[in-house]
Amino acid sequence: MSLPAHELRWIRERARNERELNELIARREGGEPLQYVVARWGFRTLELYVDRRVLIPRPETEVVAGAVIDLDPQNVVVDLGTGSGAIACAVAAETNAARIIATDASPDALDVARANVAGLGQPALRVEIHEGEWFSAVPDDVRGAVEVIVSNPPYVAEHEELPSEVIDWEPRGALIAGPTGLESIAHIVRHAPEWLAPGGALVLEIAPHQRDEVLAMCTAFARCEVRRDLTGRDRVLVARG
Repeated sequence: MSLPAHELRWIRERARNERELNELIARREGGEPLQYVVARWGFRTLELYVDRRVLIPRPETEVVAGAVIDLDPQNVVVDLGTGSGAIACAVAAETNAARIIATDASPDALDVARANVAGLGQPALRVEIHEGEWFSAVPDDVRGAVEVIVSNPPYVAEHEELPSEVIDWEPRGALIAGPTGLESIAHIVRHAPEWLAPGGALVLEIAPHQRDEVLAMCTAFARCEVRRDLTGRDRVLVARG
């Protein structure tokens, strides 16, 4: 595997000596994603730490974070399945939300999220991290008072094929939702209304082919739309109470 010049440049910037440079190059040539090799990746205005415990931050998810930021939340934001903490960190850095609650069922992922939150400086004081499955990890004192719920949940079906660079390296539990791919989305859509404040919003990353099925789930919301990502594909559900 011959590495492109820009990848070699990023790897050289991370290596502290010739031995480490050769080790990093060997990892990349062995198929490991560049983001894990260099252990850092850009997400909106931030540079985040990433490794195999979390999904690689992608441009599609930057659009999800942007949808939350455009809502200009001032009170409580809940990021379900935070992974690396990318969305929660972006919201903390780019809004004045008073309380940002980031949850994940994976303690390993939360270790990465904590590292990224710690790198925020002053905005980190508004972020709290809780371990648990979906809403079970959200403190009960915000039930009915959340301004925005956001998530990039697993949305791949068990039968769907993914590139080897994805399925062989990234955490399977953060990718595969179940037989249909809609299991995690359906759970969040079903339970979100009891946590949202009046007029609150649910923002979800989805697969483009799931658009119609996801919109059909949103019967408890007054307004629903699916926005497109940077490549023009249906990607971001925004549902308002």
